[in-house]
Amino acid sequence: MAWQHPVSTDDVAGFLEAVLDFVRRQTIELVVPATDWTLLPLSLDRSRFDNLCRLALPAHPALEFTSDKYRSIELAKQAGVPVPATVLVKSPDDLRRLEELTFPVVVKDRFSARWQRNRAVLGTTSYAYSQEELALKVSERLAACGDVLVQEFRSGIGIGFACFVAAGKLCLPFQWQRIREVDPRGSGSSARKSVALDARIGELSQSLILRAGFEGIAMVEFKSDPGRGEVCLMEINGRPWGSLGLPIACGIDYPNWLVGWYLEGTLPPREIPYKQGLVCRRLVGELTHLVNVRAGRPKHWPTGYPGFWSTLAKVAIPWYPGMCYDDLSWHDPWPGVAGVSHWLRERL
Repeated sequence: MAWQHPVSTDDVAGFLEAVLDFVRRQTIELVVPATDWTLLPLSLDRSRFDNLCRLALPAHPALEFTSDKYRSIELAKQAGVPVPATVLVKSPDDLRRLEELTFPVVVKDRFSARWQRNRAVLGTTSYAYSQEELALKVSERLAACGDVLVQEFRSGIGIGFACFVAAGKLCLPFQWQRIREVDPRGSGSSARKSVALDARIGELSQSLILRAGFEGIAMVEFKSDPGRGEVCLMEINGRPWGSLGLPIACGIDYPNWLVGWYLEGTLPPREIPYKQGLVCRRLVGELTHLVNVRAGRPKHWPTGYPGFWSTLAKVAIPWYPGMCYDDLSWHDPWPGVAGVSHWLRERL
């Protein structure tokens, strides 16, 4: 069924009315928000859905913790989870009080999306390579949304840990490692592989998620520095995440367990053995990764950067045993075809 609604970031009131109307007309039992720009509006107005349908949402205070990158960092410190040095900047004067910085530093919005009246200001992440560039980027974000995070730059391998939290217990743990990111400097992954559970990663994730009072499916992202033998927290996603196709392909169907828990009260098992070494790719993400690599290593970039021809050789291999796609399958090829068509139209 096709259904069009106002974009929540452009008209949050219209979006909410459209969802309520659709729920009433179609007798929907459960709504599962999947993005930051739909999650928070529905959570703030969750009382309007009482006696209509269930919302797959954690308690609002827990959601505030996972949506607020600064509060997540502060909570992680209390839980003993390693984090990059992070400062909340609310005015240009705050920069003068910072200790000596090692550049580059990360300039990151506190929220992926925050609402001003009926529209959203979407978060950004950028890098500053000098004091002057830092002052300019901070000034731009302060004008847009009032505060911004200045964070220590950490390099390393992206590690994801997913789980289902129900009745105060962590279930269905799953772990993966990023192979390629859409933006090689740091972003969502375009390719990733399932790996064995790491006890340390699991302990850190459990401590953080349970302290936040979260329930439902969540993903915690870390950076691992093999040279220093350290991991540190990057962010928490208290919602369905972009690489959800990998655990499903490996045998852990988080959406199915989520629906069963909300509608039937079925608790998932504590753990399910899953396939390890399975690679999952997103086709349009891989194409964008290739374009970014083709543009070359950014000026002043402090760590290694992938080469174009070696990356092309890897991306060009369409399939091998143990590979699958987020957005392309023989059973339903149209999402992948539509995604590539849209990607090409944007660039041509």
